[in-house]
Amino acid sequence: MKQLILLGVASIIFVSCRHSRQIARTSFPAADTTSHITAADSASNAEAAAYSRTILAGIRKNHIGFNTFSAKLKIDFENDKQRQSNISTNIRMQKDSIIWISVSAPIIGEVARAIITPDSLKAYDKFNKKLYLRALSDAKDLLNIPFDFSTLQDMIVGNPVFLSDSMYQVVKTPAIISFSCDSTLYTSLFNVFADDYLLQQSKVMDKDSTRNRSCELTYGEYKDVDGRKFPFRRRIFVEEKNVTKIAMDFSRMDFNQPQSFPFTIPSSYSRE
Repeated sequence: MKQLILLGVASIIFVSCRHSRQIARTSFPAADTTSHITAADSASNAEAAAYSRTILAGIRKNHIGFNTFSAKLKIDFENDKQRQSNISTNIRMQKDSIIWISVSAPIIGEVARAIITPDSLKAYDKFNKKLYLRALSDAKDLLNIPFDFSTLQDMIVGNPVFLSDSMYQVVKTPAIISFSCDSTLYTSLFNVFADDYLLQQSKVMDKDSTRNRSCELTYGEYKDVDGRKFPFRRRIFVEEKNVTKIAMDFSRMDFNQPQSFPFTIPSSYSRE
């Protein structure tokens, strides 16, 4: 389940840098909750439900809203076949409309560009002169993305995904609140900071046991950007048959500034 790869789509598919720092992983959940009891164990059902609503309200208060968004970041990538590091990535988004990505390699410059809409994916590889055109619903062969456009833009901007009102197994420690949510296809686990409800970790697991897929995300280095608490540091671990590791470090971002999304398909490129 390589859904986060769209953040550096071409860097993973195309670039051939081979030196990467090791991407460290922390355990999930990060907090030791074994010695704590859930709200449901310590209070009535009504009180437990009220506590769950308080948690959800706190998380949703931190929701990062935008009309347009742009960011610069570095991506490191590692799986069982390759390692790539220091991939410069630029992202621009128009809410509910366009995700634009440009990827550059050290010394070489821009090597690929992609544009994603709610129904399509277009990408070209400058290095190998190849063009990729897909309906977003058919893009799994290229990116293995099982999510819709709205989920993808939330993942990019740092909002929790697959958060629902169906909270259960709520566990509170002095530092962390952990809980689970259910959706049609996935079970999601969350860790949020107890003082401000900012997202610390989440893990999405496929309910289809034959797939045995999961995606774990860790968020850190929150900074205030135009009144929004934005996580500048992300670590992603995607597990299916093997483990894919992605490190994302943002250097800057802008909200609600005019954006352009240039994408001209080179006529000489071969279509894949």
